[in-house]
Formats: sequence, C-alpha cells, structure tokens
Amino acid sequence: MLYARILRPPAHGAKLISADTSEAKKVKDIKVIEEGDFIAVLHKYPDAAEEALSKIRAEFDKSPSTLNDKNIFKHLVETASKGEVVSDGGNLSKGEKISKVMIEETYFDGYKAHAPIEPHTATVNVEGDKVTVWASTQTPFPAKGEVARELKIPEENIHVKQIFVGGGFGGKTRNGQITEAARLSKLSGKPVQVAWSREEEFFLDSFRPAAVVKIKSGITDKGKLN
Repeated sequence: MLYARILRPPAHGAKLISADTSEAKKVKDIKVIEEGDFIAVLHKYPDAAEEALSKIRAEFDKSPSTLNDKNIFKHLVETASKGEVVSDGGNLSKGEKISKVMIEETYFDGYKAHAPIEPHTATVNVEGDKVTVWASTQTPFPAKGEVARELKIPEENIHVKQIFVGGGFGGKTRNGQITEAARLSKLSGKPVQVAWSREEEFFLDSFRPAAVVKIKSGITDKGKLN
C-alpha cells in the first residue's frame, strides 16, 4: 500500500499555473502522479510522502473570490433562492396591532467546521474493473456512485467496506478522500490511502451552512408572544 499526499491550492478557486516536481522525484522510492492540475506523491511511508510534497514548487493564480467573514452574509442574502414555506398560519397584521412591544432582529450564524477527531480517510484498491474501498464515511452507498463516476465503471463493481467513522457530524457525507484514493490507485496500480491532514480537513470539509435568520415578533400587554 502507498500513502498519498496531494498538492492543494492556497485558496478555493485558485488555479495551478505551473509545478516543478523535480526535487520531489529525488526522494527515494517516491512515485509522483501528475494528471492535469491533479498532482500527488505516493510512498510506502507517510512521512516520506510528506517530505516529497514539501519539495514541490508550485505557482497558482489568485482566487477570483472577494468573499470574506465581513461580507459573506450580505452575499448570502443577495444570492439566496426564493425558498419554500414550511408552515403558514395566523395573521401577522393582526398580531402587530395587538402587540404592545415589537421585536425585530437579525441573527448571523457563520460556517462551522465539524472537526471530527479522525479526519476524512480512505484506502482504495483498484484491480482491473473491481474496486474495494475502506473508508471513514457517513454515506457508503452514495460513495459507490461517486467512485463509479470517477472511474467510469459500474457501481456493482465497487465494494465499500464501512469502518468506524471516528466522528462525522454531517461532515463526512461527501467523499472527496475516497474519489482521490480511487483515482490514485487506478493511476499507480497499487492500493492507496488518502488521509486528510487537519489543515486539509478545515479546507475541504463540508461545513455546516451559514445562515442569516430574521425574526419579527410581538408581545401583548399581558406578556403573550405573537
């Protein structure tokens, strides 16, 4: 089995311009995978793979995004879909008229990283048109479809062996680590393990969505909420 470390952009939306992997290739027994802007180093020892990754000299263009923690909520409101009414009842106009005090407030809930104890991890072995997956995932059945699309093979050729998740909280519903390991196993001809670092976990995880919550309520002179 080979351990993989993958070259990541410095920001979401940044595109790879160039990469010099010549120094990384000098690490003994290292295997360098370069397929378009997907670059990874594989080794039988994870620390050797980490060393090789540090030797890659890459240049990325700047991410086009201008979003930050100051303007993200304005962006969310401006780009929000119409949505749907979950429940509708009562009379808002009447409620306002009989209220002695009106309260109107907006609350902002930022993105939350799930930060499980165990990061996203997967080991995949591609043998011809058969694939075996050992993965820390909350969605083993959708994972089959993701691997099938990545490798362009039938889902019935893929066996996902569910293992202990090590914490997920909704963050391990998408399976980027699995498709990465599957891609690398096919390209290298060896079983490959992809284990995201803590830095990668915060960069690539499916965060809990941010929200802008607007509440308007009233209180009657008897303390009843409207």
